[in-house]
Amino acid sequence: MVNSRSELTLSLLLFSALCLEAFIIELEVFSPAQRMNWSEARLYCQRNHVDLVAGNIVDISGLNGSLLNLRQVWMGLRRVPRNDSAWRWIDPKGGEGVSGGDFSQSVLWAQGEPRYADCGSFDPVNQKFYSKACSTELPFLCYDDNLVVVNENKTWEDALKHCRKMESPCEDEPSPCIYKHDLLSLEVLVEYNYVRDRIYKATTDEVWTSLRFLGGEWRWSNGQQLEDQTMLPDCPSQWKHCGTLSKHDTNHWITRNCLERRNFICYRYKTVSNQTDYLGV
Repeated sequence: MVNSRSELTLSLLLFSALCLEAFIIELEVFSPAQRMNWSEARLYCQRNHVDLVAGNIVDISGLNGSLLNLRQVWMGLRRVPRNDSAWRWIDPKGGEGVSGGDFSQSVLWAQGEPRYADCGSFDPVNQKFYSKACSTELPFLCYDDNLVVVNENKTWEDALKHCRKMESPCEDEPSPCIYKHDLLSLEVLVEYNYVRDRIYKATTDEVWTSLRFLGGEWRWSNGQQLEDQTMLPDCPSQWKHCGTLSKHDTNHWITRNCLERRNFICYRYKTVSNQTDYLGV
């Protein structure tokens, strides 16, 4: 990640983050100091963060107060190829394509504004979107989250240990703290689709999560129960006591032998002091 001191940073929450007691996907918005054309800006964001900010992922209404000194910043909005009038958000899955409805019909689109250029910019002062030639050099907004996809093949237990050994110092915090990690516990199921899209770079079709069958029930490694126990078998076959998430279009968890080796996904959380590990498994 690039040094946050050279960028304006704003912490946001994903639209679907509803339960404060459960794991929440946290988003940060970055405004790099450089000015680039749209394609260069997106490549920068993908290399250093997750992607350009898209309004179907980040709550753009929270950008106004912190970006008053910026006008016309690139966002992840494109005119649909072979459709001169439709505009859609970029699709972060695979880094290609667009998704969602026609955003040019939104009330946030500047009235009278021509729609014949190919790339979309945002004015954080008036909260309106505009079409610009993609070759125009503008400031831009990237976003990051607190997820880490690890492209190493490990058993479930080794994946858990790997995540828990990951530490890094907090930057630009008023009090000393460190970031720790754990194997992903996804108690809030409305975040399922976001996470599934984030694992598209995994080199295995499925990635380990912290889901484990313990004491006759499915639990996450942080001690929380699976929200819907009917999603997995009450009595899984021998050895298939660990849960994975597929990067393909499935809508359920998959049970696997815990000794199989595959990629995995960790999440980051902040702690102000040394804390004991979560529930040992």
